[in-house]
Amino acid sequence: MDSEQVARERRSKNRQLLLYLMIPVTLIMFGVAFAQVPLFRIFCQKIGFGQSPLTDVSESEGGREVKVLFTGVAAGNLPVYFRPKRSIMTAHLGQKFENAYNFVNMSDDTVYFRPVHSILPEDAAKKFTMTKCFCFDDQMMLPREEKTFPVISILSKELNDEIEQVTLHYTLFEKNPAEMEFGRNVSNVADNAAGAGK
Repeated sequence: MDSEQVARERRSKNRQLLLYLMIPVTLIMFGVAFAQVPLFRIFCQKIGFGQSPLTDVSESEGGREVKVLFTGVAAGNLPVYFRPKRSIMTAHLGQKFENAYNFVNMSDDTVYFRPVHSILPEDAAKKFTMTKCFCFDDQMMLPREEKTFPVISILSKELNDEIEQVTLHYTLFEKNPAEMEFGRNVSNVADNAAGAGK
């Protein structure tokens, strides 16, 4: 058997080995992709990221005070500067409190993005209700445009007694203009709750 034939057989065996290795790798990758959405959902629920803010909590007599921090960041290279009107507030449990975020498109281009909120700590995420917000509502801003979005919230009196400070954080994610979803019928979009905030 000459060296060329040996090399051919070796290449053939290598291809077969590669094929046998690729089948389980492909199956594993498919399984991970399939599980990604429910796993991400569980992760979000655990840390209070992206949970539906418009839950059923009614206003009641004012309870104890807690500090509420408002923060935000634009992900990637999104040229949007935004900040809360008040970075820190004192809220009474059971009573509405209101703030707003000011947005500025710093670029000469139209920008498209989706704001996603998170609430920390975990227990507060389950007790933090927004009656008006801009969470998950796709936004378009013209060059150099400025906008203000109100946020009206209630913290339940059932909040853990050990929690003295709650953080409401927004992350802006850039979106492809072709994938924008305006006027969606989603329970936690600010426009659907505008009447509740008035």
